[in-house]
Amino acid sequence: MRLSTHYMYQHNIDSLSKAMNTSNDIGSRLSAGQKLLTPSDDPSGAAQAVLYQNALATMDQYDSARQNAQDALNFEDNTLNSLSNILTTSLSTKIVAAGNGTSSNADRQALATELQGIHDSMLDLANTKNSDGCYIFAGYETDKVPFSKTGAYLGGDTPITQHVADSTEMQVGHIGSDVFMSGTPHDLFAALDSAIAALKVPIADGDDKARQALQTTLDSANVSIKQGIDNLGRVQAQVGTSLQQIDALALTSANQEMNVETRLQETVGSDYTSFIKMLSQSKMSDFALNSSMMVFQSMQKMSIFNQ
Repeated sequence: MRLSTHYMYQHNIDSLSKAMNTSNDIGSRLSAGQKLLTPSDDPSGAAQAVLYQNALATMDQYDSARQNAQDALNFEDNTLNSLSNILTTSLSTKIVAAGNGTSSNADRQALATELQGIHDSMLDLANTKNSDGCYIFAGYETDKVPFSKTGAYLGGDTPITQHVADSTEMQVGHIGSDVFMSGTPHDLFAALDSAIAALKVPIADGDDKARQALQTTLDSANVSIKQGIDNLGRVQAQVGTSLQQIDALALTSANQEMNVETRLQETVGSDYTSFIKMLSQSKMSDFALNSSMMVFQSMQKMSIFNQ
């Protein structure tokens, strides 16, 4: 059966188009370094690649969450260190000095003024804001001043927590009452206020009863301060443990991300064997394309007299 010139012409156009598409497809794979460009290339592999990509996206979210948690804990830790310096170096020394039985009314008034300055410094730390303008010791009520000028706690009752890994939720801050109010027998601000008030009261010469009352108040304040220091140590230990946990989670996550990225590359990427195979396919497709073009060019030169 004879074939018409039109049929042969159309057939060669189709062959040329197919050869060009094949060549372009393989060229795109070689250029991208991937053997899987569209889901139709490998439906099963494409579905697996989506799972790997989703896993990496989730890991990336947890990476960001851990960084935020680490920043918050480091900021709190620096604030707690400042508070610790005040309690262990300044305040304890001043309270002990205030109990000196030979101090005059003027001496005690001067100490009261110094203690008031320490009180104000502690209050500033208690009402510390982070770089986002949020109060770090107010719990979830971050826009609310946690402590009044008298040292009363006004913040939230629940500390902030954050998911830092799959099935892992971590406390990333403390509420002010857990830091500044050890509870027994007094909180730090209340103990300091009572000591300041007692030091401001003049004592007449020879008034042993008044001096004893002052000493009792100072002793009570000193006990509260020591309890506050112990409590602060526990809070700092919790922060340190959380920071160590974040480091461990980050290391584990980095290893997991590396494994998933490797599997993703194996699924959509091109290993050495696949690359050689695609290169061979590229040469074959180029040969087929050139052959089709030669046939097409020959067809264009044909006329009815060549039949």
